[in-house]
Amino acid sequence: MDNQQTQVTRVLTGAAITAGFAFLFLTKSGKNLLEGAEPWLDEVIRDMQRLRGTAAKVRDAVEEGRRSFEAVSKLGSFGNAKDQPWTPSDAKH
Repeated sequence: MDNQQTQVTRVLTGAAITAGFAFLFLTKSGKNLLEGAEPWLDEVIRDMQRLRGTAAKVRDAVEEGRRSFEAVSKLGSFGNAKDQPWTPSDAKH
């Protein structure tokens, strides 16, 4: 793309952005659109905050699982206990 095309593209992009802002802030329809969008944007923000909280809980759960796995793996083998059948009396101990 040559220099002249780049300049024309920038001017047209700037004009489109300016027209969009003018519509939103200078016309009744644009103001109504902004007023209607505000509650929706508030909801999107709440959803994103909830998503961040959920992601943090998932990270914590994964980290706890990793630590538990490492702790169990460090205990080593339990001998031949895994080869013996489980009985209900085993659960009482």
